[in-house]
Amino acid sequence: MNYWLKGLGVGFMVSVFIASTGCAVFLAAGAGAGMGIGAAEYIRGELKQAYAAPMEKAWQASLAAAEELKMGTTEKSIDNLDQNRVIKGKTDEGRDFQIALEATSKEVTTVKVRIGVFGDEAYSKRIQELIAKNLKK
Repeated sequence: MNYWLKGLGVGFMVSVFIASTGCAVFLAAGAGAGMGIGAAEYIRGELKQAYAAPMEKAWQASLAAAEELKMGTTEKSIDNLDQNRVIKGKTDEGRDFQIALEATSKEVTTVKVRIGVFGDEAYSKRIQELIAKNLKK
């Protein structure tokens, strides 16, 4: 009877762990995490990551990432207070994309990536990885 209860308890803990890890996606681990602050979040088709970088540096890294992936940029916008910037366009596959940047502070910028209407987690992750790589340059 004791073994059955232990097995039930372990099974419950494993299922809780699996259920609670569905939203967070880590872009990098260990020393390679570099400029990313915390874990990236993929929620409702949008991958969000905060970087320890000022807005202008994150903006240039985002533009470079879009160019590296041959994404056609159709719109670049900056709000009046320079707290938010947006890059819109089409991927090389013809899907719409949006990269939205928000200055959380002078030295922290949050970057949100959405591909298409419903999102594409793998493609968004590639973009975020390139942004992180470009920030290290």
